[in-house]
Amino acid sequence: MSLAPWLQQSQQQIQHLKVSGDLSHALLITGADGVGQESLAFAMAKDLMCESPQAAACGQCHSCQLMAADTHPDFRVLDGESGTIKVDQIRNLVQKITQKPQVGQTKVVFISHAQSMNINAANAVLKALEEPSDRTFFLLTSSQSSRLLPTIRSRCLLVNVPTPNVEQVDAWLAEHNPEANLSRLFWLTTQPFRLLSIEKNQKTDLFLTLPEKVNQFLQQEMTVAELLKGLDSQNIEDYCNGLAAILHQSLCHSAGAPLHPALEAVYANLIHRIGIRVLMDRYQAIQNLKLALQKTNLNPIMQLTNELNQW
Repeated sequence: MSLAPWLQQSQQQIQHLKVSGDLSHALLITGADGVGQESLAFAMAKDLMCESPQAAACGQCHSCQLMAADTHPDFRVLDGESGTIKVDQIRNLVQKITQKPQVGQTKVVFISHAQSMNINAANAVLKALEEPSDRTFFLLTSSQSSRLLPTIRSRCLLVNVPTPNVEQVDAWLAEHNPEANLSRLFWLTTQPFRLLSIEKNQKTDLFLTLPEKVNQFLQQEMTVAELLKGLDSQNIEDYCNGLAAILHQSLCHSAGAPLHPALEAVYANLIHRIGIRVLMDRYQAIQNLKLALQKTNLNPIMQLTNELNQW
């Protein structure tokens, strides 16, 4: 998949710094969740690992071939999307990058969703950034860079990824995944890589059917149990995100913003049944529930059932 248009300017700026020899050994790539920080970081990693002196990866050298096969021994990745990055993981990684490169001259460390590092892991990364190995680059991505240590942020070249507009996202998705018609989920999010993740993880139907199910529930044509059929600890966040998006879009529409066609009926019934004031309270309650479920072992079905009974 080619790099998305809204990411290309950032890539070109880094390529220019690479050629001029002015590139920092650490980069922090930030932006809204799902706009493509990880895609941009991987493209940057391929450029840096290339053995040729040119700006962009040549695609022909041994390092480029290993990167294409996802087998380069000097490219290390830690992904914090699914859980906390712990200090032992960082120490193991740092130990490996202090060794000489096995291929070419460059080593690259890619820490995705870097805000997931616990304090000990963050301090270990900070030490590595303060004492970098020769020809070693750190690429950190985050949608919540404020959660990183200020000292880590200060030692990184900041790369801000712009948020694409709806027209850009629609055109890009139509080109790369036309059969999925993911614009149907623009009420949930317009962040392109989040939409691709939903499709990849086979959760599209869950979100496509949610507005109509909520509408039937509000009209007392469906019980809470029927609405939450299939809910478990693995998809509780998806249900919360979907319900929160419905409430949020309804609140925005009440203030004059356009409303996605998929939410027209459910918006009318929400306003009729609970009104704007209660709608605001329920939106905040869903957000609080999401945070509580991350920190405790609450029964997800019981908690969400209790919330929906107040709609």
